[in-house]
Amino acid sequence: MTSRIPSPTDPDARVLYLTREGCHLCDEALPVVRAEADRAGSAVEVRDIDEDPALLADWNHDVPVIIVDGAVHARYRVDAAALRTALAKRPLWRRLLRR
Repeated sequence: MTSRIPSPTDPDARVLYLTREGCHLCDEALPVVRAEADRAGSAVEVRDIDEDPALLADWNHDVPVIIVDGAVHARYRVDAAALRTALAKRPLWRRLLRR
């Protein structure tokens, strides 16, 4: 089964962060994700997978999941330098719309 990649509901969010309550890896990764997104001038949308049955079915064993511009960037742990590089790359449509 292939997990579906959700889209952020916030149009300004380039990063979608899938998490759950009580996840120690999630608690460690979120400050890194927020810091790198702030550095890139981007928003982060945080979603708890336990609040959405579809997300829970697809991502139950993978949190945290960091999705950048619609592609899974990392699971479980995040590398700040790699995330910084991913956020430095802007999709063409975002460059054209200046978002």
